[in-house]
Amino acid sequence: MLLRNLPRTSFSIGLVVFLTILYLYYSFIFNSVKRPPSSPSSPSSPSSPQSDSIPRNIWQVFFNHSPFPQLGESVQSWVLKNQDYSYTLLSSDGAERFVTEHYSQRPEIAHTFLELNFPIFRADLLRYMLLEAVGGVYSDIDTTALKPIRDWIPPQFLTQTRAVVGIEYDQLDNPGPSHGFTERISFCQWTMASSPGHPMMTKIVDEVVNTLRATARENGTTISALKVTDKEVGGVTGPGIWTRVVMESLSIASGHPVTYKNISGLKEPRLFGDILILPIDGFGTGQPHSNSNRNNDESALVRHNFGMFWRHDGWKT
Repeated sequence: MLLRNLPRTSFSIGLVVFLTILYLYYSFIFNSVKRPPSSPSSPSSPSSPQSDSIPRNIWQVFFNHSPFPQLGESVQSWVLKNQDYSYTLLSSDGAERFVTEHYSQRPEIAHTFLELNFPIFRADLLRYMLLEAVGGVYSDIDTTALKPIRDWIPPQFLTQTRAVVGIEYDQLDNPGPSHGFTERISFCQWTMASSPGHPMMTKIVDEVVNTLRATARENGTTISALKVTDKEVGGVTGPGIWTRVVMESLSIASGHPVTYKNISGLKEPRLFGDILILPIDGFGTGQPHSNSNRNNDESALVRHNFGMFWRHDGWKT
């Protein structure tokens, strides 16, 4: 019996040896291939900013169904210059659906927006909420895109930038604020960009909601009945409160105090932490102040046509 089983036993042993050698050979080859080491700061890390951290969304708002022929060219400029972007024009009904969908877990914010009847309050708060919740680019309906959004951020800042803000007014060396401004620096509120959940956008949403409620209490009225003068709008929901929040956010993002002295006279885009500040002609070209170029300088990215729709039927719900 032993002699008859010997050939089968020898064959089994040989097969095992062969497979073992084959396994060791391929293991050696596989482990010899050099692979790049993983890094906590690699682009795949969710905590590190991406070149596409600002989503390719364009948001505009128009609460009126009446035709405004002069807006056609402006709207078209955003679509034609940014054909790989998703474009959304929100009506009043669409705005309410957006807020209900994205802010159901933050009822104080959702309820405040839904209770508002003063159109400019709605338009102001909505732009902040759009960028905080979903991100992308917001621009007023009466703005014209002069260059594609992909050209807004210089290459050296591309992977670090998570928000883009432009200067609206710069007092420079003039004796005092002019043209209706009360501070030395004011930031554009008609165009802005942000990644979703950026702390600056969360801060402005919270600040505006708190200010609206405080203003209603001070005036002995409700959110739904709250109205203010054109001059007061800026400090409640507009450029005044936006500028204050941006300045505070620049200090937090950069890790050191930032004042108007760090902004005034800016000639090139400057990064503060992950917030990119554009010079006056970035979003504020064509204005009669702040050394703004009146002829759409090469550095101009967006032109505001100052339709003033917020003062009349353009924001009517």
